Amino acid sequence: MGWLFVSFDLPVVDKEDMRLANTFRKDLLKMGYYMLQNSMYVKACVTYEKTDQYIKQVKMAAPATGCIHIFFITDIQWSKSVCIEKADYKKSKYKKELGEDMPKQMTFW
Repeated sequence: MGWLFVSFDLPVVDKEDMRLANTFRKDLLKMGYYMLQNSMYVKACVTYEKTDQYIKQVKMAAPATGCIHIFFITDIQWSKSVCIEKADYKKSKYKKELGEDMPKQMTFW
């Protein structure tokens, strides 16, 4: 089990750029990604082999401009991550709360 991260820097110079960036964000949410930050999304990946399929989906949704990085980390690496969030932090309208719909590590016994 691991996690697929999509990190991106898309131009938002004019209204059309902003529309394309927001469409890409919404597409990632529809594909089952969870928003960590405005330009970083993560999705549970049961096997490393599934990454090729997920990467193809992101490539299809990607705007024509900008820079997108996709990387995979194991569940052990993810569990060692640290999040520091201050009380007055303003969350994005695209960020959903971590809840029941977030995948958990699978148990086979």
